Amino acid sequence: MKVGDVNERTKGDKRVHTMYSQLDDRWQRIMLGESSTTIGANGCLICAVASGLTDLGITIDGLPPDPPRLNRWLARHKGFAAARGRSRERNLFVFDSLGPLGVRMVEYVDARTRPAPLDRIRTALERDDQFVVIHVDFSPGGKTQQHWVRALEYYDSDIRLMDPWVKGPLQETYLMTRYALPSWDDPSRAIYRMVVYRLVGLALTGPMPGFPAQQYVQERLDTYQPYEVMPGGTI
Repeated sequence: MKVGDVNERTKGDKRVHTMYSQLDDRWQRIMLGESSTTIGANGCLICAVASGLTDLGITIDGLPPDPPRLNRWLARHKGFAAARGRSRERNLFVFDSLGPLGVRMVEYVDARTRPAPLDRIRTALERDDQFVVIHVDFSPGGKTQQHWVRALEYYDSDIRLMDPWVKGPLQETYLMTRYALPSWDDPSRAIYRMVVYRLVGLALTGPMPGFPAQQYVQERLDTYQPYEVMPGGTI
């Protein structure tokens, strides 16, 4: 493992980001952590994190941290935890477990009961040494289903995303057209949690000053249901 330089790939004036789909045939059937579920079913979060790590130039054993390689690393470095009462199912991501890779979690915000801090998302996305993952509702307007995506680019009224649920050559979508109801005015309403990571190197991966030294663990895994057309044509 080594920390490389920040990835500066660009296409014209637009930065090119690494895209990982949890439904990629190369890894969608691989078990997530130590559990009975798979990357394809519940690996959105590790795909979003793997995308960010790859663009920071992180490698694992000299190779890019794609979803199956990151999955294996996390399973061997206490990067997964078990839900209470399910000790054999260690598949919940530990957010502050990336220190051995030279990456520090510098912000974790629970925005389920208050507006998400959009200014902090914008500031983080302006930096080349940081990446942001956000928790959205897979089916807004219905029963909440936890889904994780990577924020790529901030606009005044929207955020461009890398969405692991999209299968194909480009996992790109937008927050307000995919994970918000048409009546919602502000992107902050569509964000339930946000986590910011920073490339710091191996010597500086302890807790931030004033940042609680504790484990931040993914709350649960949700299995998404396909969209259904309801009576009256509402999805």
